[in-house]
Amino acid sequence: MSNSAEDVINKHDDAINAQNERAYLDSVKFPFTYQNYNGVSITIENENDYRANYQMPWDIIKETQPNWSHTEMDKIEEVARSNSSVVFKLLARRINKSGNTDLVFQAIWIAVFSQGKWGVQFRHNLGIPADR
Repeated sequence: MSNSAEDVINKHDDAINAQNERAYLDSVKFPFTYQNYNGVSITIENENDYRANYQMPWDIIKETQPNWSHTEMDKIEEVARSNSSVVFKLLARRINKSGNTDLVFQAIWIAVFSQGKWGVQFRHNLGIPADR
């Protein structure tokens, strides 16, 4: 169980890097929405819907970046907070199998507290920062 919004953000990222489906799904709060900078937006109703109809994030990453090894978070900034949700802005780098940075991107991840635990309920990949 995650004790804080910050904990679940880190557990979510760790699960993606480990390509651990169980840990990843345990860090998600359903219904879960993913939105991409190119206009793709999906909402997944529950764990069974995810498994049956959608790819895990590491599989999606590897489609466009086959040499992806892991993602490193350079900055996790809290943007807004209430008792039941926290909005974070992330600056991250996708690292390839040689240890080099392939891509720098920003994202908004929202952690929500309900039914006694935190989970990531919304992720928006903003794409490459405008200053890059």
